[in-house]
Amino acid sequence: MIKTAAILAIGSEMLGPTRVDTNSLKITAVLEDYGVELVGKSIVGDRLGDVVSAIEFALVRADMLIVTGGLGPTEDDLTREALSAALGLRMVEDPNLVARLQERFAARGWTMPEVNKKQAQIFIGQTTLMNDRGTAPGFHLETGGKQLWVFPGVPHEMEWMLETYFQPWLAETMGSLARYRRVLKIAGMGESAVEEHLKPYYDAHKGELVTILASPGGVELHLVETSRDEIASREKALVELFGDRLFGFDDDTIESVVGEMLVARNATLSAAESCTGGMFASRITDVAGSSRYFMGGGVCYTAAAKTAIAGVDPGLIRAHGEVSEEVAIALAKGIRERFDTTWGVGITGVAGPGGGSEAKPVGTVHIAVAGPNVVEHRRMFWPATRNLVRWFSTQWALDLLRKTMLRS
Repeated sequence: MIKTAAILAIGSEMLGPTRVDTNSLKITAVLEDYGVELVGKSIVGDRLGDVVSAIEFALVRADMLIVTGGLGPTEDDLTREALSAALGLRMVEDPNLVARLQERFAARGWTMPEVNKKQAQIFIGQTTLMNDRGTAPGFHLETGGKQLWVFPGVPHEMEWMLETYFQPWLAETMGSLARYRRVLKIAGMGESAVEEHLKPYYDAHKGELVTILASPGGVELHLVETSRDEIASREKALVELFGDRLFGFDDDTIESVVGEMLVARNATLSAAESCTGGMFASRITDVAGSSRYFMGGGVCYTAAAKTAIAGVDPGLIRAHGEVSEEVAIALAKGIRERFDTTWGVGITGVAGPGGGSEAKPVGTVHIAVAGPNVVEHRRMFWPATRNLVRWFSTQWALDLLRKTMLRS
């Protein structure tokens, strides 16, 4: 029975200021679900001696070691060499892996460089984990009574391998889940407001704490229990407490939820954006299948563009300014008419860092939603960085659209 595990992330880039090890968080969540205690996690640079020492130290403390990174074809990819040195393992070249790598390159019209043959080096007795998301295969090996799992460091490749290989193996090895998780997602409220709103829940559910995690434009409530029934009971109470502020669960995003609502209503959407510069449309179209409901839009960055693209009356702009309730509503109505959609969204504001005034300081944003027989508007103010103002604007626009559809 596996009781303890350690995680080792390999890559000098994660020792600098530009890269963060996010893989270990995903791995930790999986380990916790199956009751495996994490006794240590570490990051080590691309030096052979350092990696060897880190592997040896981790395996003294843990029943299982999960390694990410260092499986590429370059000179500084040293994971295989370090494992060989630390554990006395012998490597051989797998001709089937070489052929697979060559086929992958050929499918793109390329010839595989010779250096990529390094990725076809395997250990005797390993289970090779084919990588459908990249060139570097991973592997699983039992050696000296220890379980060793090695994955590529690229997050989307590693996450796919966790789901495809590691989680099923844990389920078979450890039996049923040791704990169950549920994430409830809230829009339009800050962390402190959510905490205050939870007081009736805390009063009624003594000792059942909720983990609150804030993110730009939203808050997550994390529930962890040892049975599905306990999770369901707590979830029901929170759904009743937060009502339509709650937009989704687990892997839901607000853009995916809005997309599902549009599909369910056989409705369509268009958008006219100024300060967000197309970010709203980008988030909408990040969702697979969004062509069913998103008909298009425009980046109406100037007064002339607002008139040309969304048909905003120039007189309206002169009277109220580009950043105003009147112009936001005109953008939403105009783009809806131009694209003949069920719903139209208009966003205009001052993202900064310059361009603000006493009446309309940086961070002022007007958001409007226009639909069949309904128009909603919100004036928002976020004293934040340019990127955050733009992100908040799209988040609140999506939430305003969601709530307007709910009430229509």
